[in-house]
This record gives sequence, C-alpha cells and structure tokens, in this order.
Amino acid sequence: MVVCKPMPYRIMKSLSLTLSLLCLCFAVLSTTSCMGPRISPELAAKIDAAEDELRAARLLEEPPHQPGTYEYFVTHHGYPKTMAIYRDEALLKRAGRKSPIYICLEQQRGRLYVDGKVAADWPVSTGVSGHPTKTGSFSVLEKKVSYSSNLYGNIKDAKGKTVRYNATSTKHTVPEGGRFVGSPMPYWQRLTWDGLGMHVGKVKAGTPLSHGCIRTPREIASELYRITTCGSRVNVVSALESCYPARDALINGRGYQDSVLRRQQAEEKLAKLRKEAEAEIAAQEKARAEAKAKRS
Repeated sequence: MVVCKPMPYRIMKSLSLTLSLLCLCFAVLSTTSCMGPRISPELAAKIDAAEDELRAARLLEEPPHQPGTYEYFVTHHGYPKTMAIYRDEALLKRAGRKSPIYICLEQQRGRLYVDGKVAADWPVSTGVSGHPTKTGSFSVLEKKVSYSSNLYGNIKDAKGKTVRYNATSTKHTVPEGGRFVGSPMPYWQRLTWDGLGMHVGKVKAGTPLSHGCIRTPREIASELYRITTCGSRVNVVSALESCYPARDALINGRGYQDSVLRRQQAEEKLAKLRKEAEAEIAAQEKARAEAKAKRS
C-alpha cells in the first residue's frame, strides 16, 4: 500500500506564493487589455467566421487539371463566354483538309479537331434571331483572302459621303451617282451559295451579331484559312457536338468558376469587416485621447 506523506509546509507556502503571483499577473494583464482598444465580441465573431469561409473557398478553388491542357482551359476565363482562344500548337501543325470544324451556336464557340482532340477553340458571333445561322454539315466551296459582301454594307452618295449604314443592297436604294460598298469579309470561306460563310468580323463573346455568317477573330480566321481547302467540313450545330471530349471538365469548370466567385466574395466580406474593426479601434483611441486631454 502506498502511503502519501504530507507536503512540507515550506513547499506549500512557496506554491501558494507562486499561484498568488500568477493570479496577480493575470489580473494586471486582463486589466491592461481591457483598458486598450478592443473590437466588440460580435464583430470579432463575424471576422472569425469570414476567415473560416475564405479558407474553405480557397480549398475549392484548386483547378482539377494540369495547366496547358484543354481541360484546364475550359475551367478558366469564364468559358465558354470568353474571348480567350485555345491553341495546341502540336496538333495545329498536323491539321489539314480532313480536320473537321464545329461551330456551336449555343456556346458561340468554334472548334477545330485533329484525331478527335481539340486543336483550337475560339469565340464566334453567328446570326441574330432575325437572321439565324443555318445548322448542318457544310463543305468549303470558295476561299478568298479579300472579299466584300454583295448584300450588306453602306450606301454612299455621289460625293462619297455615307448616307446609310448597315444597308441591304436588295432593300435600300442607291442615290444617283452613288454606290453600294459591301462590308469587308477578310479570309472569306463560303459554305453555301446563298451567302453563308466564315470570315473575319466583329466578335463579342457569347453573343450573336451577324446577318447569318460566322464571324471569327482575325487571329484564328487566318489560321483556319491556311488549314482548310475546298471540301473541308464545317459542322454548324445548335448544342455541344457529340464528339466534344471535355464534358466533365466543362461541368467542373462551371463549379470552379463558382468557387472563384465565392472566394472573391469572401475576400471582400472579410476586408469590409476588418475595416469596421479598424474604425472601432480608431473611435476608441480617439475617445481615450479626448478623455486624457480633459483630465489634463
């Protein structure tokens, strides 16, 4: 049996003194901290919650694919509504007459495929509701580096002054001595004999703008012109093409973009709360300074 011996008096006294000193120090520190500027418990709790929220948002923001891959591309830039262009230079070097092109009206994106992989992905602007772009599978019928529309353009008078913009040659009359000037369509690739084609034109991400043609940024239009020949296939589809290889990444991309937005909102919320805390502390310091001045 273990017998506990009583603690010597001197040791008990020493411990008691030590505890007394610790309590005194704690009391002094507590009093000092109370005297200094402190934010309200409610605001402190809000800041703690906002910091937790931001940490959680940052964990979700890590993209699931390697930089440089097509899957990584579609998880960034606000895809598909973006002016960003994807290029796989190795695949583009192998692109040729048999490399199919898809124009997705729903996404307002164009894609060039090589061996079932996306070699390029770019924004397009197709026909507005009053002049919709035809869907279907087409062949390139004609190619011209410099081309102007014979249907849409501007009308000038005999002095060369433009008297009507966005004119239609079959609807609007040209004044005596005047002329119709067709809209320029560089790198023209005709898809139908009644006017459907791909060409350089104004493009706004995710937005139809044309009278039915497929407007393309100059950078990619010149590349496509180099790759295609008469007979190359161009498929205009309403929704995402069946051969699209990155459906999962596209879905994840939307989630990733949402997480970026959540992270940005969390950062803004935390920054706002910290400003409120700074304002509280500044108000307390001002009040203390004024009280000290009155006592003096």
